[in-house]
Amino acid sequence: MKIIEKKSKSSTSIIDLIIEKKDYLEKLDISLKDYRKKANIPGFRKGNVPVGLIKKQYGTAIKVEEVNRIVQKEISKYISDNNISILGSPLPFEDGEIDWTKDEINLKFEIAYKPNFKLNYKPKKTLTYFTVEADNEMINNQVESMQNQYGKLISLQSPEKESTISGNVKTAESKKQKNLSLDTQKFKKAFFSKYLSSAKVGSLININTKSFNEDKYLSSLFNIEEKDFINKDLIFQINEITKREKAILDKELYKKVYKNDEIKNQKQFKNKVKSDIEKQFINQSDQKFFNDCVEFLISDTKIDLPEKFIKKLIIANQKEKISENEIDKDFSQSLRGIKYQLIESKLIEENDIDINTDAVKSYAKEMVIKQMAMYGQNQPDDEQLNSIVQRVMSNEDELKRMYSMLINEKILYVFKNKISKKDSKVDYKKFIETAYDKND
Repeated sequence: MKIIEKKSKSSTSIIDLIIEKKDYLEKLDISLKDYRKKANIPGFRKGNVPVGLIKKQYGTAIKVEEVNRIVQKEISKYISDNNISILGSPLPFEDGEIDWTKDEINLKFEIAYKPNFKLNYKPKKTLTYFTVEADNEMINNQVESMQNQYGKLISLQSPEKESTISGNVKTAESKKQKNLSLDTQKFKKAFFSKYLSSAKVGSLININTKSFNEDKYLSSLFNIEEKDFINKDLIFQINEITKREKAILDKELYKKVYKNDEIKNQKQFKNKVKSDIEKQFINQSDQKFFNDCVEFLISDTKIDLPEKFIKKLIIANQKEKISENEIDKDFSQSLRGIKYQLIESKLIEENDIDINTDAVKSYAKEMVIKQMAMYGQNQPDDEQLNSIVQRVMSNEDELKRMYSMLINEKILYVFKNKISKKDSKVDYKKFIETAYDKND
């Protein structure tokens, strides 16, 4: 087999492969014999079809298959042996009809070289890393939520504006009943004043979606299977009226909320709450800074891309037939995506970023532990943890997702240490305005 690379002045070249009969004859004979064993042709027993007939009917198709298999292998080897960095994959180059009946086959492929470029880590305008600072409203709301969570449940004679009524609900037409708890704050003020304010345990109340501030509230309390209750007039019998009495801000509450901390007074407690709230926004701050760095690198980095080749590559990779006009609609976004892929590869190469299986496994363990803690579950023992991680890593999509997250984590570290930045503390409202400002 002869391979000739014909370089052009542009960033593409043509690889010309001349495949001689000796290159494919042996494998073609093996394939023909295998096909003869399996072929079902009327008038012949299976495995006894004459080789000449197999060649006549299927020889060309089998030859095409074998030659293409050899070509794919050899072109990959040529690219690897010659240390050629290519963009995408080799594309068949159409240069007239291919005569597959000849002994010598000439096939051509077009390749595009990965462009050379440099990364600049110093923007003219310094980027900003925004840190979210919890305001008093946020802190007080969180403290109040904790007081309610750890407060006492007390029984009431009649419902109050902030209470819970529990009981059974049914329709007039059906005998089916369901236990239900309703938040009195969800009721319309006029309905509460007229029907609930004087109700007692044992009282029957007629309710429907119009009894509440939000039409969807009542239906959200039922499963899809419980269609007998959805969007119907219901009769609710009150069995219990309760209210959660807020816990007092004292050492007992501080210890319940923060078991491992020695919090002595209200000021220390609120400072700890403030710190915890702000930690929850770190990921959003990191993502905002990451996005800003990516935008900077894409706009600042000059990369010459072979646009004609890329269009052909997009067409070749489409499952369904697509025209060049259709590609043009989103072509700028496609170029942008390819540009960042090249930048990402450069970041990984220049900063010696390496993600091995052990790193992904450790990352998976951290994710599992965090998720279980989020749902109030105890940390599993090593055997359980390894079993969960093994199951997660056996999912190919999940494995790719974790690998991508780890890569981004490493790249973020590079951004934080190499790209010029200034820190700015803002409240959450200002952060959201900045993060989602399309003109920013």
